[in-house]
Amino acid sequence: MDYQHVLVYFMWTFTAVSAEDVKYFLTGQDIHFMPSISERPIESIWVHNDNDVVWFTGTEDYVPSSYKNRITLDRVSAELTIKNATYEDSGDYLLEMNINNEPRTLLYRIEVIDKVSKPNISCEMSDTKQATLVCSTESKHPHLLKLKWSSPGKEQTGPNLTITVRNEDDDQVYRCDVSNPLTNETASFTAKDCFLGKRSEARRIVNLNCTFILFIICCCILYIKRQYLKVSKERDEKTSFLDQVLTLPSNSGLNVLTEDEKMDSEGAMRHTASVHARTSSSTRLNSITGRGESAYRNEGTVWH
Repeated sequence: MDYQHVLVYFMWTFTAVSAEDVKYFLTGQDIHFMPSISERPIESIWVHNDNDVVWFTGTEDYVPSSYKNRITLDRVSAELTIKNATYEDSGDYLLEMNINNEPRTLLYRIEVIDKVSKPNISCEMSDTKQATLVCSTESKHPHLLKLKWSSPGKEQTGPNLTITVRNEDDDQVYRCDVSNPLTNETASFTAKDCFLGKRSEARRIVNLNCTFILFIICCCILYIKRQYLKVSKERDEKTSFLDQVLTLPSNSGLNVLTEDEKMDSEGAMRHTASVHARTSSSTRLNSITGRGESAYRNEGTVWH
């Protein structure tokens, strides 16, 4: 049997697989194909997107290098297992078999997807009472995601939900469920948290203002310190200059008296003392004489 021609024929003429027939696998899992056959095939070949995966000739297996150590083929049931699935393993798989010398073909379509990550919920306030909740999550397969909002007595599909916020103490809880064909995640949001953004923005503005004021204060302190150091340095320089001027040596020496000058000086001092003594004695004598004459005149006046 010319398997290459059979493969080309079936790839072009086989009816497309519907979305309901797609099988999903998570990255890292094993992909397992289980053909529904009742008899052992004489020969079989598995092809992925027109590339050989494994070929059983009846006596031995042929495995391309890209699938070495990743696949296991059951020769009796034609079951195929691919280990550690990756996104590249997604696509169409064709199984061509020879059972009792009659060809038989089976087609499989798979898609390897990732787990749903926990959704993020944000709030966009349109006014003081109305807000829109937005539910989002990251995924390599956004077309497979389903988002559903739920609150007491109400459900709505889609990423957006319009709500009414009563006040900053509104404790109404809204839940967003995100799912793909294999996994799901949930996140909750309280209505009053819509005001967190505004409070955060107000705090941010206050923090910026405080930071600016602190910067100005620091600049002023640095400027004052620099001026103080400058004035102190100038004062120290002036003080140092005056100290140098006051400690300069005198050019005029001390007068030293000779022996003759010492004697003349001592004689002059003795002469001055002698004159002073004679003057004092004369003054006392005149005083005594004056008093005697006065007494004599007074006595004569009385006698006459």
